[in-house]
Amino acid sequence: MSVTHQKKHGIHYTPTDLAAFLAEQIVERLSVAVGDIVVLDPACGDGGLLKAFVDAMPKNAYHRLILVGYDTDREAVAEASKYLSELEVKAVEVNAADFLALAAVEQAGDGGLFAHQPVNRPLQVDAVISNPPYVRTQVLGAAEAQRLAQQFGLSGRVDLYHAFAMAMTSVLKPEGVIGLLTSNRFLVTKAGASMRKLLRDRLDLEAVFDLGDTKLFEAAVLPAIVIGRRTKERRRQPCGFARAYEARPSEGEEAPFCSSVLDALRAGRDGMVQTSSGCFRVERGHLAASADCIKPWFLASDHVNGWMEAVAANTHCRFVDVAEIRVGIKTTADNVFIREDWDALDDAQRPEALLLHPLLTHHVAQRWSLEQSALVGRKRVLYPHEVRDGKRYAIRLGDYPRARRYLEANRKRLESRTYVIEGGRNWYEIWVPQDPSEWFKAKVVCPDISLKPCFFLDRSGAIVNGDCYWMTLRPGISEDWLLLIMAVANSTFIEKFYDTRFHNKLYSGRRRFITQYTSEFPLPDISRPPVQDIIGLVQDMLATKDQDTRSRLETAIDKHIWQAFGLGAEILATAISHAVAG
Repeated sequence: MSVTHQKKHGIHYTPTDLAAFLAEQIVERLSVAVGDIVVLDPACGDGGLLKAFVDAMPKNAYHRLILVGYDTDREAVAEASKYLSELEVKAVEVNAADFLALAAVEQAGDGGLFAHQPVNRPLQVDAVISNPPYVRTQVLGAAEAQRLAQQFGLSGRVDLYHAFAMAMTSVLKPEGVIGLLTSNRFLVTKAGASMRKLLRDRLDLEAVFDLGDTKLFEAAVLPAIVIGRRTKERRRQPCGFARAYEARPSEGEEAPFCSSVLDALRAGRDGMVQTSSGCFRVERGHLAASADCIKPWFLASDHVNGWMEAVAANTHCRFVDVAEIRVGIKTTADNVFIREDWDALDDAQRPEALLLHPLLTHHVAQRWSLEQSALVGRKRVLYPHEVRDGKRYAIRLGDYPRARRYLEANRKRLESRTYVIEGGRNWYEIWVPQDPSEWFKAKVVCPDISLKPCFFLDRSGAIVNGDCYWMTLRPGISEDWLLLIMAVANSTFIEKFYDTRFHNKLYSGRRRFITQYTSEFPLPDISRPPVQDIIGLVQDMLATKDQDTRSRLETAIDKHIWQAFGLGAEILATAISHAVAG
């Protein structure tokens, strides 16, 4: 099977050990005293998950098991049918059919869900075990996403696994249990709100496992497991939440050996563990979620709750209250608009200098401030937008003959971006140009993805690329707030706040500093004398290039930030922890 085919259809078979863990979590909560036990995998592939479920069940229950699978890959269906039929179970019903197409029957009111399936009876199951196809809206296409949304009553941005989740929960019997393996993105992203709400509304959630960067899965997604039960009345019991991410032990912290992260989770471990794959921190608590599920789900505990209460008590406002936060430009044709070799083009083809702007990218990002020499010889962007009468417009090509010749030479490539033209734009425009009038304002810039916070002040007028985010102050706000934003954003305090409240980490602990998260970063009261001290320290930081002085200032700023949020007692422990991790 080609990699392209796998990506297009979201096909990623589940590794054996992960399949076993998922099956164990379902079986542990399954309660069917008598009669048949019907188990469904709606995208069964080669049958690995159904086999894992059988292995997790006591052998004296095998004769009650009916395994039901669906898949559109006929070769996989044939393999799964042969494979599963060798097990000592009551029945195996693996169908070469589209689970979602059959599930849509119920939405159309046509005789009940799966009334026309090959076994000719409505489907009701005791358990669902699933790693549904994960195909994002961009790959599905807008038309297909809209069709799925209409069929399954979904709202917001629809990914394929949303539709699977709706259909799977619909066939679950009362008290039935579902085990879902999917990308952990839905736990914390704005786009995942509809999935979070769907699961909360339709299930009594019993366990969530964020398996992060444990490398348990071959796909380029970081996995999560959700275990839920379909009940008529909510038990209102806290849903357990455990997560595991690669980490280094703090000084003096022990890391007992476990054969795998999954074994550590099975054993109820909490804290650092050493495995053959590296060191991981396992954290346990319960799921914290807002009623509307708009905010990210996060791990709560007595310690976390106390910590967040202290922060809230000392929070005057948020970043978004004083600053406008945006992503950088997105050209959707970087090879045309962004180059390092503009000066190598002949005079007739080189666009006018007025349109070529320095570009701030994650490659040049430095904490606190950026030396202008760092941009020499770097990429510049051809920016075909300007401000006229206080509004943004595309440039008039007739005013810039050399830029016109250059763009015309690349017209075929630019016109292939049909969505630009369909959006009522000129073929030569940048897809996300932002507001040209804002570039020359003082702004704080940060890379989208970085291991440590890397926020810096820019006054050069350089344009920010789409791999970074940038902030400018709202009208009437003192520039001191921009300095305070930098101080908070570069602190070890904000690392802990981020990891506690959002925890959207990629491999090797890299964080994503997108608008959704940075807008919620807290700020202390700037009028308080201790906070005014922070402003002075940041000004001193920006005024010096001496690295020893900068190091001392950074330590002082960090200490003051913790104290400003009423957390002075945690400063030493945090400093030690970061020194070890560094």
